[in-house]
Amino acid sequence: MSALQSLRTAFGSLASNPVLFLAGLAYAVVVLPQSVLPLAGTSLAGSALQFLTFFVTPFLIAGIIGMAAEATDGDTSLSTLTRVGKDRFVPLLIAKFVQIGVYIAYAIAAGIVALIVAVIGFVVGVPLLAALALLLFFLGALVLQFFIQFFPVAVALDDADAIDSFRVSLRLVRENLLSTLGYTVLTFLVTAAVSLVTAGPIYYQQIQTLSRFQEMQQGGAAPAVGPGGMPTGMEMFQFSTAEILLLAVISLASMMLVFTFRQAYATAFYRDHVPPLGPEDPGSATGAAGRPDATDDAGWTRDANDDAFDRSDDRFENDRSDDRSDDRF
Repeated sequence: MSALQSLRTAFGSLASNPVLFLAGLAYAVVVLPQSVLPLAGTSLAGSALQFLTFFVTPFLIAGIIGMAAEATDGDTSLSTLTRVGKDRFVPLLIAKFVQIGVYIAYAIAAGIVALIVAVIGFVVGVPLLAALALLLFFLGALVLQFFIQFFPVAVALDDADAIDSFRVSLRLVRENLLSTLGYTVLTFLVTAAVSLVTAGPIYYQQIQTLSRFQEMQQGGAAPAVGPGGMPTGMEMFQFSTAEILLLAVISLASMMLVFTFRQAYATAFYRDHVPPLGPEDPGSATGAAGRPDATDDAGWTRDANDDAFDRSDDRFENDRSDDRSDDRF
């Protein structure tokens, strides 16, 4: 199934269930302060809030994924946000720590290799090897993220634990490389288009401020500077209070739209492409990834194990029939 079809499913879910944007708004309200406070020259407070929000966002991520899954089949509500969020909060938080551990392990291993290659490049007189090693280092990080990007959905929908969620994501991407690449490109384009509304004015203002600072230095005058030789605090950004408030509102809206879209699209793509249950997959409590159980005539649920036992019984009865035939003979 193509990434475009999953995209249409995601847009359909968002159109028929606008309540998803309320969940996205809650996420944006939690994350916004860590993005806005640095504009006011309080970067330390922004870093502290980023640490605190790390322990809050898994609840919202799991909750909106649960809502998005419900929205693909019909209607959803904020009660699903709280129910799934509370149920899958701890597993997703642990998975987030595992993700950090994976990144750290990659950074150490790939960093050592890149450093060795760079040193060899300088020793043999080929500095281009150092640039190539750095490029491969960042490319490897992108590939790593590409393969593990669906672990939050696996935790929220399939009750996967912190380790199994990465296995499910790895297998999904491995079996749907082209579709996942298309999904990733589409997600990036939509996210970039929406985020540009906020990032554009910020980067433009930074460029203008640095340009004015250079002109003042060339003219013999310079504003107050910090230890690093750069303008301190608000002088770096030159944002007024009104501009900061305006950017905060724009950031709030863009975060809400981007986060809601990304989770709805990831959920739709995951449900369209998740591999069936097998030796590499965890058990599914929701049935999203597993094969539905059969029901017999008496209404009892029959699963694959029951079928296996039935087949064993049939073989046993056949063996007994053969034995009786041999006795009569």
